[in-house]
Amino acid sequence: TLSLHDALPIWHIRYPIQDSSDHIVIATTRPETMLGDTAVAVHPDDSRYSSLVGKLITLPIAGRSIPIVADEGVNPEFGTGAVKVT
Repeated sequence: TLSLHDALPIWHIRYPIQDSSDHIVIATTRPETMLGDTAVAVHPDDSRYSSLVGKLITLPIAGRSIPIVADEGVNPEFGTGAVKVT
């Protein structure tokens, strides 16, 4: 059976990492809430992102700086493993 979540489109959004040419990608069903983002969270044991914890990223559209934080509540196997905090 399909859940409501399965029926919603998934948006992949790149957040540029400041002082770098890299970016972090989040997957979300609610891109309209990104103007309220205060951070992007990753699991502290996720080797893909461990070197990024503590770095600042630029919030697309708004151009505001927000941090990448570690949170054990993030599921590294869901989506991109990076979650926007709104």
